[in-house]
Amino acid sequence: MLFETLIAVGVSWAIATIVGSLSRSKTNLTRLGTNPGPFSLRIWWARWKWYKHGHEDVIQNYEQLKSTNFVIQTLMGDTIVLAPKFLDELNMLPESKLNSTAALVESVMGEHTGVDLLLRDHLTSDICRGSLRKNLATFLPLMAEELRTAMAGQLTRATDENPITCTAYELLFSFIHRISSLVFVGKPYCYDSVWTGAVTALPIHVEITKFILLPFPAFLRRFIAPLIPRRNRIFHERTAVRNLLFPASEENANKEEPSVMQLFIKSGKDTDPDRITARLLILTAAALHTSSMAITHVIFDLCAMPEYVEPLRSEAQAALAQENGEWQLSTIKRLRRLDSFLKESQRVNQSTFLGFDRKVMSPIELSDGKTVLPRGASIAIPGVLMARDSIFYDDPQRFDGFRFYQPDEENVGSANTQHDYTGIEPGNLSWGSGRFTCPGRWYGAAMIKLIVANLLLDYEFSFPPGQTERPPNTKYDTDVHPNFDQKIVLRKRHSA
Repeated sequence: MLFETLIAVGVSWAIATIVGSLSRSKTNLTRLGTNPGPFSLRIWWARWKWYKHGHEDVIQNYEQLKSTNFVIQTLMGDTIVLAPKFLDELNMLPESKLNSTAALVESVMGEHTGVDLLLRDHLTSDICRGSLRKNLATFLPLMAEELRTAMAGQLTRATDENPITCTAYELLFSFIHRISSLVFVGKPYCYDSVWTGAVTALPIHVEITKFILLPFPAFLRRFIAPLIPRRNRIFHERTAVRNLLFPASEENANKEEPSVMQLFIKSGKDTDPDRITARLLILTAAALHTSSMAITHVIFDLCAMPEYVEPLRSEAQAALAQENGEWQLSTIKRLRRLDSFLKESQRVNQSTFLGFDRKVMSPIELSDGKTVLPRGASIAIPGVLMARDSIFYDDPQRFDGFRFYQPDEENVGSANTQHDYTGIEPGNLSWGSGRFTCPGRWYGAAMIKLIVANLLLDYEFSFPPGQTERPPNTKYDTDVHPNFDQKIVLRKRHSA
């Protein structure tokens, strides 16, 4: 009986895989790596080979034939990898041809995890790019106060004589969480366990749901998704947060506290509490994930290259002195050397192996006259390799923390923004490219600079005794992560 059941399951899976493969977009480009075979019957073998050796295959191909286009099998499916020379013409295409949001939603199976709300309109990105950026001067002092409270509570045992050892990512994530929760929902709600639990768990729920759905063809996922407990918790927790932020009785709801929630409400472009709650959860979870990894890379780089600590610390001291010891947005903008160091750390430690993720909404013929991108295809450009290419950067294999520092741009508000941490120069896909770049990068940059500067001013930090080199980054599919388990040692400075 067991044997017959296994046979039936295997045959059913094979049939479903074949049917699913028929709906996938097809391309005649050369395939790099393992072919999933006829009707994608070997797709899991191809995924495994990508997971183990895919990055190395792409690196080797780029070094030998960087002007060629090819297709690879990632964990999520086929991805067309295009040569950097096509970037300018792709940037000119409208959303009706090439869509970044659709690619993001598809990458997390947003149809089943609720992230597809982002496809409804541009309000979420408009608020980040517009209102949030314009109000950073209001938020910055609040962010600084919240950071002081968080550091006092979590690092109180660290003294000059008795240092503490902690996991770097966990510590930095906690700071990012405290600050971002305050900024996005305001003080009446940012400490509530309903909010903190839901926004912390959301990326985990999404990733587990995606992993469970991955073996099933797309046409079956809508039937499987409601059976996944983690997926259902996304919506149950969202409802609980909605009831917290928008209670039936509004007399105790303080919506005047400065927050991104307030910006959504004041925009008047979406008045539905369910959708505003979903937007806030998605935005905050994204900020926690990306910012925590970026700042972890920075701290690792400072521990590995302590010669940068004193120049950056002196700069922070001078910036504070010019602002009478107060953390303001203008104080953050004075940290030009830190801007450069963060930007170089980002260049060397990209968060994703591939960049410029887009979904093709209608067929596109490229300027080479032979490459046609079919409707429904996922495309990308090798961002990590561009960042290490001498075409774009001098001596790209060397870490130069002050590569982007320009002494003649010391004045706050310099017109040349390419050297800023948030700037986008040729070769840099970290923030995206073209019209659809990361809309929250000004907030994220200000928060990271604030935390790093305060750690420099108040603490000495290093790897544990005996360790001088930073741990290698880890990879998962197309993502690149810092080591989540690496410890650091913090010692209170005498002058702090």
